Amino acid sequence: GQPIEELSDDELIQINWYLNSRPLKCLNWHSPIEIFLLNLRQ
Repeated sequence: GQPIEELSDDELIQINWYLNSRPLKCLNWHSPIEIFLLNLRQ
């Protein structure tokens, strides 16, 4: 419930890492960062 403008850069980095490192069902239980890194290798 906090405006994004009030968050520090460190807090935004933490939120970004949390969202991109958790497995998602729609990605067959892979995390978005895993999919991104796999696509970089190809």
